[in-house]
Amino acid sequence: MIQSLCGLWRVTHMEYKSDLTEILSPSFSPEGWLTARIPEDIHTTLRRHGAIRGMTYNKTDEEDRWIEERDWIYRRAFRPESFPDGERVLLRFAGVDCFCEVYLNGKWIGSHRNMHTPFSIDVTDMLLPEALNILLLRIFSPVRSVEGLDDGKIFSITDSDRIFARKAQMNYRWDFCGRCVTLGPWKPVELASQPSVGLGNEYIRTLSLKDDGADIAVDIPVWGDSGDCQIEAALFEGNTPVWSWAGPAEEAAHRTFHVPHPRLWWPRPYGEAFLYRFRTCLLQNGTELETRSLSFGIRTVEIKQEHEADGISFRFVVNGRPLFIRGANWVPAKAIYTDLTDSDYDLLLGYAARGNCSMLRIWGGGIYESPRFFDLCDQLGILVWSDFMLACGIYPQTEDFLEAIREEAEWAVKVFRNRTCLALWAGDNENGQAYGWAGRPYEFREDRISRCIGEVCAQLDPSRYFLPTSPASPFPEALVGDDPASPWQGDQHLYIMNGDPGVRGNRDYGREYYKRILGYRPRFVSEFGFISLPGRETFGRFNPRREYLRNPAELEKCLPMLRPYLQAGDMDRVIFYSQLFNSLALKYWIEHFRSLKGVCSGALYWKFDDPLASAPDQWVFPSHMCAVDMYGHPRMTYDYTRRAFDDVLVLLHEEADGRTCMAVSEVLESIPGRLSVTLRDFIGNASLSLLEKNGAVLPDQVTVFGALPEEVLSAVDRFSHYLCVSFCALDGRRWINRYLLADVNETDRLCLPNASLSASIRFEQENIFLATLHADAFVLAVHLVILDAVVDFEDNHFDMDPGETRTVRLTLFRTDTDPRELALSVEGWNASRQLLPLCEASTFCQV
Repeated sequence: MIQSLCGLWRVTHMEYKSDLTEILSPSFSPEGWLTARIPEDIHTTLRRHGAIRGMTYNKTDEEDRWIEERDWIYRRAFRPESFPDGERVLLRFAGVDCFCEVYLNGKWIGSHRNMHTPFSIDVTDMLLPEALNILLLRIFSPVRSVEGLDDGKIFSITDSDRIFARKAQMNYRWDFCGRCVTLGPWKPVELASQPSVGLGNEYIRTLSLKDDGADIAVDIPVWGDSGDCQIEAALFEGNTPVWSWAGPAEEAAHRTFHVPHPRLWWPRPYGEAFLYRFRTCLLQNGTELETRSLSFGIRTVEIKQEHEADGISFRFVVNGRPLFIRGANWVPAKAIYTDLTDSDYDLLLGYAARGNCSMLRIWGGGIYESPRFFDLCDQLGILVWSDFMLACGIYPQTEDFLEAIREEAEWAVKVFRNRTCLALWAGDNENGQAYGWAGRPYEFREDRISRCIGEVCAQLDPSRYFLPTSPASPFPEALVGDDPASPWQGDQHLYIMNGDPGVRGNRDYGREYYKRILGYRPRFVSEFGFISLPGRETFGRFNPRREYLRNPAELEKCLPMLRPYLQAGDMDRVIFYSQLFNSLALKYWIEHFRSLKGVCSGALYWKFDDPLASAPDQWVFPSHMCAVDMYGHPRMTYDYTRRAFDDVLVLLHEEADGRTCMAVSEVLESIPGRLSVTLRDFIGNASLSLLEKNGAVLPDQVTVFGALPEEVLSAVDRFSHYLCVSFCALDGRRWINRYLLADVNETDRLCLPNASLSASIRFEQENIFLATLHADAFVLAVHLVILDAVVDFEDNHFDMDPGETRTVRLTLFRTDTDPRELALSVEGWNASRQLLPLCEASTFCQV
């Protein structure tokens, strides 16, 4: 039996460790205290009451700092329900952020110190039955709670107080969010009766796949007095059981069984993400005590690390098939975590699936993600790489801190190990590298935190691969094994972002600095990215006063081409060129990594989403390296990376003496057709065929079609010409890729014509419209948008050839306004905007 204690509480603040005698008095009344809607972060409470502003551009790190320097007292009066006789009653906190103590009816009953983990207190003998009970939760100032601790051996790239607190590390400021140290009961609070026996944390996994089926193991622990208890367990395909078992509880602790000819779970887009349903029932003398049900996909995930000619592989093998992993990094979608809703996850993970992501990496500076996140990844076929929540620092190695980490790791592993989508555990984000940043590069192998987490994973989830840190070099005896970011093994984080001559040891990288990636042959790239501003809609919404950028030098340092536009205050050009650079550079890198298929086994760009957060004081904008911004709007980057992650990609890979034309395939079929590479001008007056070839895109590999000599390309004006490569399959399918000859730092110098872009829209079927576009000249970055609606565009931010006609399907998912008042905006960088009211489509459907 469960009694929820969520809902309205009262809250106030006090000086750190102030005396609570008056508040704990039975006659105390919380007059003047604010109301909080638990679960809720204190920032949300204060914002609702008008005590603080929300997230906005001109907010500084200091504005709300008073919140984290105070203690916050939460109070709830309740009458306990009648719980079953003989059962213990637990007061359960699913999550309190962070250092806290609990009082019931004026008496201290417990404390906790970890935002991430739940805790319970037995209150059976403390409750006042049929009377008003007073629950008091004191949350100590997270910064005052760590004052005076020995910081001689720790290290942090940001504020050091975060290192001692088991909280989301991004709370303390990061490059993509300002400081916002959250606190409060951020997950549900409840009373729950505890019977004398119950189900423990079950563990189900695929042991192996064979020609005749799959071998499955399941552990079903039972706690308490289970002597006369039975277990019934079954695996269902729909409503049909494919395996079932019943027997004494002690015999359920470990079972293995065989499923003939199973339907396998595959990450997208390699196959169906099929999920079975596993059901467990605990009975006592024939009476059902507890029943659980979870989704389970039959699949195997291995990390193949084999010695090769120039290193050791780091290759994900799913169901026996080696894959090239395509995906991105994931951070919490809001800096105030209690503001996150299921609809936020639905929106973002829907974009991830349609963006050709087969994996998301949960970054270690945030939170262990919600059940909704994992539900959707299971259903959509998105593999998950999960860091433990430590990032960019050297943490205390004391026994007390190790015990807190062990408890946290045990909780996390037990909660998430049954998730089919979960492919890998990593001990942290960049802590191994942090030892080098701190001038102690050879100590990372001795990090006790990483070893502690590894021991927990080996004990509780031995079927899943554990990476000690990310990036990591798992084999110290191999080449450059003393560097956690070795390019010859493990995973890498690669950032080559700074284009300003003279930086980094006075080395001049030149305008094409990002091309240094051509010298890298990584095994797996788990982070890489480039800076840019968000689109006009988000920039204006987050910065309604149109304030000038606080730190333009940071943007200039990374993108020198923006200097004149920043000086002129031309934010439209700053926004567009920064986004174009980000998109083209990411495309360039992804194509390089995919061209190394067989050596490089995956690429996760930084990053898929950005939190709604205040702007960090030292940076230009909080949403600056993402595909989908803080308001859930896909940016230009989203569409460029989606196309670069297509199952079949034709590309021109830059070499020292020209460009090599190739195709990269992730499908198992050979695709015969004709390849064409043409050199064109932006007007449409000239088109020169550089390569024409019949052939086939070979299955699941790189196909090389030929080379384009550099002397041909260097003979034309690079600011008025571009390259178009296409492969037309015999069955009518077509893949196209376009390349500007100008460097991505010179896109502002393109001699683009004033193009005419005609457009029309018509209704197709239920919430789906077709937009038909025609360009009389080359159009750069055609952008489609419908304001005040969530829309899935089949394609967006694409270029169009002179004379090209193209039809784009768009699906209207959600809108808070009358759809008849919506309009499709169509424009290109060199083509004027048009507005096409949806109500003027040939047929209109009310949604």
